[in-house]
Amino acid sequence: MNTRTTRVALTAAAGAALLAVPVAAWAGSGGGDDDASGSGNQARIETGMGMMGGWGHADDDDDDGYGRGGMGMMGGRGAGDGRGYGDGSCLDDAVDGEATDADAASLAAMADEERMARDLYTELADAWDLRLLDAIAGAEDRHLDAVVRLAEAYGLEEPSAGAEAGVYADADLQDLYDELLAQGSESETAALGVGALVEETDIADLRDQDVDSDAIAGLYARLEHASGHHLTAFVRALDASDAPYEASVLDPAEVEDITGVPAP
Repeated sequence: MNTRTTRVALTAAAGAALLAVPVAAWAGSGGGDDDASGSGNQARIETGMGMMGGWGHADDDDDDGYGRGGMGMMGGRGAGDGRGYGDGSCLDDAVDGEATDADAASLAAMADEERMARDLYTELADAWDLRLLDAIAGAEDRHLDAVVRLAEAYGLEEPSAGAEAGVYADADLQDLYDELLAQGSESETAALGVGALVEETDIADLRDQDVDSDAIAGLYARLEHASGHHLTAFVRALDASDAPYEASVLDPAEVEDITGVPAP
């Protein structure tokens, strides 16, 4: 993550936040076929649509959610209308002047954070054959692409250029990735708990960014909105498995408000 304080808080909280009971079968690789229109599982994940029986939101407009309301994986109807920016159109916002040093440092840090989330979710999805993690890993990859393209629009060096998956120049970030990967490898539920913890921290880190560019601030607002959807997906999956998630980065009442799941 992009601040030492947040990294320490996340690492210290990780063990207490994760649970080790089996996750429900719906979070695995089963479910209906996705179609090319974007109304399949990936779109439902990103717009918060009804994987467990209709928990979509009418105002969902995730930055890369491009699905329409439809049937959830367990038969619930999603009410979302994902009007997203998956094609990068959000980056057509005017980029005025040059990025400040603070802007450049922030974009590089957030690129690393999005990349770590993608790499972590990809590994855990492969380990447990969890479709939910695989879908959100794809969203994180698009988030990384959005950060990279905005950096390029400012003429900055491409963040994470040539980076190897799971390898980070920042020693703290590397330690965190290794620790969370080990914890998420203990059980399916632990993997979902790791996901919820990462999304909590992403939200907190995005709010902590102090940037001068309106375009960067706008992108971060969309990324925070998307992280709220991802957090909801993880927390509701855990709740459906009788493994309630205990917030450890954001205020528990706020996590309850974001996800609609009562705090344990």
